[in-house]
Amino acid sequence: TNETQATTGGCSLFSVQNPVMLRWNKHGAIWFCTVVVLVTWFSSHKCSAISCNVFLAESTIPNAGLGIFSGIELNPGDPVGHGDVCIPIFNVEKHHKEPPDVINDYIWAGEVMGMKLEAAPDLIEANCPGLDSALNCNLALINVARAKPIYDDAGLHRSRDPAAGSITPYHNGTTRATRKVPIGGELFKHYGDEWFKGRPDLFGESFPLTEDFASAQEIIDDAFSFGEEAARSILKEIIFPMQRIWDSGVINALPKTLDEATVAFREEIEMVYQPNATRSIRWLQENGRCVDHIIPKQSTIEGAGRGAFAKRDLPKGTIITGSPLHHIPMKDNFMPMFRTVHTDANSDEVPRREVAGQQLLLNYCFGHSESTLLLCPYGAGIGYINHNQTQANVKVVWPKDGQMSHDETWLKKQPDEMIEINGAHLALDYVATRDIAAGEELFLDYGDGWEEAWDEYAANWKSERIWSSSYVSAKRWNEKTAGIPLRTAVETSTDPYPANLHVRCHSELDEDEWGSFEEWPASEYGYPCEIKERKKDAQGQDIYSVRFTTEKYDRWDTEFESPQVLDIHGVPRSAIRFFDAPYTSDLHLRGAFRRPIAIPEAIMPTEWKNTPSDCPDV
Repeated sequence: TNETQATTGGCSLFSVQNPVMLRWNKHGAIWFCTVVVLVTWFSSHKCSAISCNVFLAESTIPNAGLGIFSGIELNPGDPVGHGDVCIPIFNVEKHHKEPPDVINDYIWAGEVMGMKLEAAPDLIEANCPGLDSALNCNLALINVARAKPIYDDAGLHRSRDPAAGSITPYHNGTTRATRKVPIGGELFKHYGDEWFKGRPDLFGESFPLTEDFASAQEIIDDAFSFGEEAARSILKEIIFPMQRIWDSGVINALPKTLDEATVAFREEIEMVYQPNATRSIRWLQENGRCVDHIIPKQSTIEGAGRGAFAKRDLPKGTIITGSPLHHIPMKDNFMPMFRTVHTDANSDEVPRREVAGQQLLLNYCFGHSESTLLLCPYGAGIGYINHNQTQANVKVVWPKDGQMSHDETWLKKQPDEMIEINGAHLALDYVATRDIAAGEELFLDYGDGWEEAWDEYAANWKSERIWSSSYVSAKRWNEKTAGIPLRTAVETSTDPYPANLHVRCHSELDEDEWGSFEEWPASEYGYPCEIKERKKDAQGQDIYSVRFTTEKYDRWDTEFESPQVLDIHGVPRSAIRFFDAPYTSDLHLRGAFRRPIAIPEAIMPTEWKNTPSDCPDV
């Protein structure tokens, strides 16, 4: 197998355990040529069809679980994988005082993932169960940028599609390389120094942080500025002895040998750590899972949004992808969202809480009607695989014990025995049940109960959402009105915009020099603004005078003191956009469909069935 291109799925040409010398007579030559032809044909028709660019395998960081590895050389800006979904999670601490830690370590602040305006500030988080959840952090070797999803409702409309509100519109969170990565190199994103500072029991007080590695590089460069011979003396007589007696972040970030220090000077300090963060392709093939077989596109199922499609031909039995599982032993400790019901003011009855809905994450997890246990997978492309009982071509199975961090003893545990245990101890493999052609959509069977629940929901839904036919999202409105002059505050008093939209102006308008406003990144929310005046510039283009009010960029914005009201003139149209007002997007539709994917009965452990079979399901 060519070491520069990974293959997976059990495709090997042949293995000679006891090589036999072939006699080079006429018959031997014919036999040898026949073998070569057959091997070449097999290779071109099978092995080349299951190449792999991204692997999930045991991390090179001890005790860090699984990690993501590149099967090809990456250069800065190269994409890793094909983009994943992000799922908003609303106000967890309000609904549940002690949410499961196993999920908390995999949740990002909503404003970092483009979700700031879905709810009130600080009340929204994001779970991105794709590559982003499987990437580890090595502060010495950060080589990919954290993925930010884009907002796209995939053409669904709340007046037409029952699935509106039941799938996340945040998708295509594509991770990209920020520096060169060798073949087999593990990929690392930046968790933020605070993530490590907040865990002194795990990392200690002198764990080297981002600035420590930068300082270590400066020390090495300064030492070598006196010449290599002088640098070796400085290292041997000063720096290395200091490492034995002094414990600090910078000291711990410095190279430990002369050879390592030379590498840090001639290349960069990251290259000191690269060899230990690289695995061979053969090792990854034998011990990991390819997570590069799925491409997301618009589903062939009308009204289903996006779907998962085969990137390449996948023979029957191919492990299409693998996913570790977050376990939530008691689903009611995380998924329900509550509202407070107040009684009559003159009553002595205490206000009560009742279930108002379920977190959207429920739709992306596996569960069973006779169990309180939920298993939430994280792996590339998994969140795009739709349900289709009649055309299902993928099934889920348990991996072999020890593979993908899967621990078979957990199949014998009761759900209440899993409480207080963190980390991924279970995993699933997604296996092709027949030959699948490149470009074909991948389908799972979510189970009879799921299909019955969906059919009932869809049948009853049609008569309930007619009132929403006039609804338009901010994304569609921005597309629709891109070339149309914006109304001033005076004009909107008699001709208002839709109530679910509000106007915001780019946050860089308060800077002395403006750049281009044509592209707004996912994390650019602008500031609330009011259009005071519209007029033409010298080129005949509309420009605006606006009044906007500054606000905190995110929950960590320590420089923000108080709101400022600013009047800005000569603002181009591209610096003004519409956003959905909080709590108005499809994610907040009451009664939107919620139900977990069914754990197939064939692999469902009896020990996990801890509720009566007639217990009402979600």
